[in-house]
Amino acid sequence: MNNLSNDIYNYYTERFFELPFDKQLHFASRLYLWSHDAFARERLDELRATVTADGQPDVALKDVYMQGKTSIFHGSKNAAELRAPYFEKYPELRTLVMVLFRLTFLQTVYGLDGRTVLFKLYDRSQVEALLQQLSGDTQAVAVLSTHAINVLYLYNRVVLQDDLSMDPTQFLHVGASAYDLSDPIQLQLYIYLYTHCVIGESTFYARKLPDTYLHVYRQMMQELELVIGENFTAVNLDNKFEFLVCCRLVGYKSNLARRIEDEAERSISEQGLFLIDRHNTNPQAANSTLELSEHRNVLYLLSHLDSPLTR
Repeated sequence: MNNLSNDIYNYYTERFFELPFDKQLHFASRLYLWSHDAFARERLDELRATVTADGQPDVALKDVYMQGKTSIFHGSKNAAELRAPYFEKYPELRTLVMVLFRLTFLQTVYGLDGRTVLFKLYDRSQVEALLQQLSGDTQAVAVLSTHAINVLYLYNRVVLQDDLSMDPTQFLHVGASAYDLSDPIQLQLYIYLYTHCVIGESTFYARKLPDTYLHVYRQMMQELELVIGENFTAVNLDNKFEFLVCCRLVGYKSNLARRIEDEAERSISEQGLFLIDRHNTNPQAANSTLELSEHRNVLYLLSHLDSPLTR
């Protein structure tokens, strides 16, 4: 940790209860899984009853399933128009992603196995048919990016617990052919495609990356390093910090680290000790409050905190 990351950590932990439930869970779960942070563990224990439905994974997952069926989806505003046709093509995807996320954190944070519940909510053959179709749909994977990658990794690595059932080389081919990197939105989707492959392989910071496909993930980070370096001012801080976190997971020291740190040091909000986008042409301008900056800032903390996950 450096002075700035210590200041941001203290600022968020002191104001933790000002954050809404979803941001509390995101912040605490990432910190705890990454570094076994004691503050985060205490907060997660306090959230346990709500997240787990008092230790009942069947109830917790059914609740998330119903929320997904009835709530308005809130994803990246930047790519909403591009993604709309693919969410229409795969209408079950949004809810399935939500259920798989809750299933994953029930397991990795609270030690509760909800995998049998999943197949009470969904027919297994239909889920696997959906994911097989999605996996082979290059353009859908490219545009859905995080949503496609998350659902594929969470199902294969968490539900099936199979480290060989999906070869990430296929996503290198998507990245190499499916994007116009002169378009800032497609550039963002490209970066998130590769970073979420790495994060997905870590089951969202719950384990060290296995050796099996490590060479593929390192290649992804090397390719991202070139692209981010060439388009530095068009890449927002969320993307840059997530890239640095993934470099740590794969054991790659990027020559962009100092340049990204310099931008971070010039990006402190006037409203408090947290980071906002100020110095790039694709800023997350709407996400500039303490609450809406949480994702960016917890990634910055992970890029500095010691972790047993790093190589």
